Amino acid sequence: MKKTLILLFSFGLISCTKEAEVKFKDSSYYIDMSSAKLTETKIDKWKVGPLRKQLVSKGVTNSIQFPQFDRESLDRLITDFGVNSWLVRVRRRAYSVNTTVGYMYIPLVVPGTQAENKFRRHQIKGGVFSLFYSAAAVSKRFENFECPAFNHDRLITEANISKSSDKNEVLYNGVTDNVIVQAPVTEFNYAGNILNAGETLVGDYDVDLALYNHKFKERKSNFVTLNSYVSVKRESRITINGCEGFKIPPKEEDVDRAKLFRWSR
Repeated sequence: MKKTLILLFSFGLISCTKEAEVKFKDSSYYIDMSSAKLTETKIDKWKVGPLRKQLVSKGVTNSIQFPQFDRESLDRLITDFGVNSWLVRVRRRAYSVNTTVGYMYIPLVVPGTQAENKFRRHQIKGGVFSLFYSAAAVSKRFENFECPAFNHDRLITEANISKSSDKNEVLYNGVTDNVIVQAPVTEFNYAGNILNAGETLVGDYDVDLALYNHKFKERKSNFVTLNSYVSVKRESRITINGCEGFKIPPKEEDVDRAKLFRWSR
């Protein structure tokens, strides 16, 4: 199963946002993460069927708000500690052990503004990632099929951002927190990134943030679990008329659309 995270992002200048408290001590730093949160989730509609008039869901798209730093703190994190991005980890809750769905990174500042001149850097204010069903997440080609692959027939009817009673922990860096990330980390992509969440999306998803150096795949802090989480509460199953017997067409061939279906006699 391909696990790609799709990420769209928004740019924001730090002058209009309350800045997070950052404390530096010797070779460590401590960051107040109270402003970090999930702000919105949106159900992604998918019109399918021969006439594109029937509705199922691709998944849900979710927005993250990042802490914003004053110019001096941002410069020290980049110059003295080698930080250049946020590492985002998404986990699906379970009764026993939470399952890690995937990792991605989001640049700390707008690409192209990482120059040594700290006055030219613009910090990224927030990002967006999508949790998609396998039928839409595998590739753009699969997403464009009139009839979804893998017999996908699910329609999300309720999803929201929920909040726990816990407060966000402090993000910090110590000697033992510079860790090489062995798991695959999806590279940042302007076009957006999708997380393959499987055949059903019902469940709760935690989002963890850490500071990161994507060039060396090195985590630069502990992980902090946000006290807001994605909750997909309900989905229903839809009969898609006209897609009976649909077969995934060969990738490199221009296939007659009529041959994609095996009609029962």
